[in-house]
Amino acid sequence: MEDYIIDFLIKFQELIAKNVKIQHLGIENVKRICGTDIAYKGNIGYAVAVKEEEGKIEYNLVKGDVFFPYIPTFLFMREAPLMIKAVEKYECDLILVDGHGLTHPRKSGIATVIGVLLDKPTIGVAKSRLTGDLVVENNITYVILHGEKLGVKVGKYFFSIGNKTDLSDVIDLAKKGYPTVLKLADKLSKDLKKKE
Repeated sequence: MEDYIIDFLIKFQELIAKNVKIQHLGIENVKRICGTDIAYKGNIGYAVAVKEEEGKIEYNLVKGDVFFPYIPTFLFMREAPLMIKAVEKYECDLILVDGHGLTHPRKSGIATVIGVLLDKPTIGVAKSRLTGDLVVENNITYVILHGEKLGVKVGKYFFSIGNKTDLSDVIDLAKKGYPTVLKLADKLSKDLKKKE
């Protein structure tokens, strides 16, 4: 990857990080929750958005070419365009994204990028730690980056602030375990990939 492209992407992420809004959403107030994930077959991506409202589940699949290579810390370039297209179909009070939010070296993981670009509340739920220190306080394992508590680890998952949410929201969501909408999005994206 050319240096000028990497420099541009870093500047884009810095701009995203400057536009993050950290504010309390209140998980108990969320009526329409969406989750998004993506699977690949070669250079084809299968992004799924799953919406749950009052126990009713819907999903939307978006299939498309993926041209950007996998580069650590720039996952948003590979996955966000299709994820955004999949989730745009729905009105969501909260979008859960398979990936990191502020627990990213430039505080601009894919959940944060999607949240800022759509101006929606988001929380990232990742399967591995990208950065930050783990510190246990009062039986909560926090992910701390540059002295700030930006997420928590529950079980094997890492939950982090994306946009228009706060640490309290992240903790409340994490206490419920791995979100159903993300389980379904993961399963459906993989199932749809296999059918192709």
